[in-house]
Amino acid sequence: MSKEVEKLEKKLSVWLERYHTEKMTETARKLPVRHDMVTLLEFVRENIVIGTQCTGNMPLKMVRAVTVKFNKPPILDHKIGKHTYRLRSEENIWPLYFLHILAEVGGLLAIAPTKQWRLKRNGVRFMSIDPLYQIAFMLSVWWYQVNWIVAFPFSGMGDELPPLFNYYALEGLLSLTPAIKVPVSDFAGELIEKTGLVWRAQDISFADMFLQSSVERMIIRILNTFGAVECEYQDEQLGKSTISKLQTFKIVPFGRALLESLVTMSR
Repeated sequence: MSKEVEKLEKKLSVWLERYHTEKMTETARKLPVRHDMVTLLEFVRENIVIGTQCTGNMPLKMVRAVTVKFNKPPILDHKIGKHTYRLRSEENIWPLYFLHILAEVGGLLAIAPTKQWRLKRNGVRFMSIDPLYQIAFMLSVWWYQVNWIVAFPFSGMGDELPPLFNYYALEGLLSLTPAIKVPVSDFAGELIEKTGLVWRAQDISFADMFLQSSVERMIIRILNTFGAVECEYQDEQLGKSTISKLQTFKIVPFGRALLESLVTMSR
């Protein structure tokens, strides 16, 4: 076990002593993101997965084979009218690519172009540890080790977020009263103003909309994936179609505990 992982476990053990209950563990166990991560690791252990030549990503045949085992298999091919748009890259399937990022950055999988994906020692151990630890570990990897722009890959924000953006986001979330609905626009607007997040593209016609969408995708949707928040959507007309737009979110008790784990990890 590396010193970094050992240090991480020591920090989380303090948090676990406070929040480890049967209800919390069961909530973590039932989360699709936990099930899917274990599924991915088991798949790599049992199959020969050779990374693609350019990026090291999972070949399309393997993408189809592993995602069908997910808690809710994502749609890989899309039919619009009479034409079917078939899967072209692992990166187009966010539920899988998100796990890929967490597993690689978190030291669970070794991934490289033209090389076989390899389950690392920490990946083997991850599959058998407490579900609550699994969830806290995965969220901490996203919060402190991943460049969030990968969740909103538009050139308008540049290659990096403002300094300490993730810390300001955590501070803002902790200031919210659990179980109280919060308008996404209010939360995003305050965070954008406080951190100085700007849209750098030449065309700024829809800058505010893009920046708010980035906060939604990088923070709120991720927290929803981890069972930390509940989201409320509203149907809106867009041309001749109807889209479902996120309006409000609220932090649930399980989510508040996870946010506290992030505080513990920052010390």
